[in-house]
Amino acid sequence: MVDKAKIEQIVSETMGANAEIQGIVVCDAKGKVIFGHTISDGVNQDDIAKLIVKISVNSSQLVAGIDMGGLKEMTIAAEQGYVFILGDVKMILAGLAGEGAREQAGLIRMALKRALVSMLE
Repeated sequence: MVDKAKIEQIVSETMGANAEIQGIVVCDAKGKVIFGHTISDGVNQDDIAKLIVKISVNSSQLVAGIDMGGLKEMTIAAEQGYVFILGDVKMILAGLAGEGAREQAGLIRMALKRALVSMLE
């Protein structure tokens, strides 16, 4: 069972410690939002969660189809920022960061991985 209070605390701590992270959306494997927090108004977390699941499923099929094992994480670079997607069979986490995150992308990925692992414990 998912502990929403624990996830909310981890999201808050992760965003507080990493100024470049502008949002985190956590959903289950079917795209149902478990918890999300973004600093930008107008971000529809339900839509983000559904798209995250679609991207994850397609990417999983790609890496399996080219015999590279299971999918671990994805980074999407856009004109105005980044989306970091990390997942587990039970839960998928997407971290949103602005374009200033380029130099800190590795640190952000590590922080998001730690957050996901903590949520799953």
